[in-house]
Amino acid sequence: MRARLVPVLLVLLLAPAARATRTVTVAELEQILAADSGHPDRHVAADLSDLVLTERVSYARLARWKSDFPGEHTQAALLLLADESAFLSLPLSDISSAPPPPLAAQGKMFDRVIDYVNRTMHELPNFIATRTTLHFEDAKRKAARSGSVESGSSIASTDTPGLPIESLTYLPLRLTGKSTTAVTYRGGEEVQSVSSDRKSYLGLTTRGEFGPILGVVLSDAIHSRIAWGYWQQTAAGDVAVFRYTVPADKSHYLVGFHTSLEPVQSYPAYHGEIAIDPATGSILRISIISEIAPPSQMVGTGILVEYGPVVIGDRTAICPLRSVALSKMPLLPDLVRPLTAGTVLQNRLNDVAFTNYHLFHADVRILSAEEAKRLGVSPH
Repeated sequence: MRARLVPVLLVLLLAPAARATRTVTVAELEQILAADSGHPDRHVAADLSDLVLTERVSYARLARWKSDFPGEHTQAALLLLADESAFLSLPLSDISSAPPPPLAAQGKMFDRVIDYVNRTMHELPNFIATRTTLHFEDAKRKAARSGSVESGSSIASTDTPGLPIESLTYLPLRLTGKSTTAVTYRGGEEVQSVSSDRKSYLGLTTRGEFGPILGVVLSDAIHSRIAWGYWQQTAAGDVAVFRYTVPADKSHYLVGFHTSLEPVQSYPAYHGEIAIDPATGSILRISIISEIAPPSQMVGTGILVEYGPVVIGDRTAICPLRSVALSKMPLLPDLVRPLTAGTVLQNRLNDVAFTNYHLFHADVRILSAEEAKRLGVSPH
């Protein structure tokens, strides 16, 4: 039996929602933003509302755009544009023309990566961070009941009993909710998170960004195929990007769904990129795009996580800064039967930001008899 090495990573690859759109490159979007500089927030957001990017937006570029356009509506439009482009190729202006390193140098880079994953991640201090998730999904013209993703079980339920597929049509992605969760990392492991607002949102949930995802993907990739990709230009210097592919028979990446009959779990083939600091082996970005086999090949799955330096106590560590989870899944999944061209698929997107890192301290205090009585705590 294949070991379950990966925690909850229920994520699905998104195709752009059907809407009147105009495709633009990153450079063309930069020109539109320059022309809109100084215009009202809603005016800029309206100019962006019908655009679809053909290239990926780097985290640094998105941060600069948001700094230049502080308006709430414009920032939301920029965020959605960037998230929908998360699995596309970078523009050529972000890629260095430097030649690839020799194979021996590439091998040494990966030795540092392996050491980083096996040692450094386990030496992180105990800490607490805040996970803020913006939930987007296709708007439905007719009401439908969807199930939820169980955090911690890697199972998604999207059953809609008694509602014909043909009765549902979709609008572009819209914000459906926001959730804030405290993430605790203790003893080298991420502890089950609990939502601070006690609300359960339907759709996607993700876990595992704090280490396990790195170990699983790296182990699978090493035993499959890794190839040089390119040098990505950043303000801090060139980042080495490798591309990997993992066949289904070597996959330990767990994807789960709820069908109308029973839970379905699989270890699909997948591929993606690993971006690393060539000097330290620190992983700065990782992406996973699964390749679901028939009869569920119309379902797409994917996640991207960006890592960077954060201060925790008196030290600086490389931790998750943001992640994007995108989904494309039947509203009425019956994955036992082959999906057809007429199957209605629903798009969902989660944008996750990790902030407020601070050391975790367990406080213990002895209560007096009077305090224990007031709190309803038995002295025995």
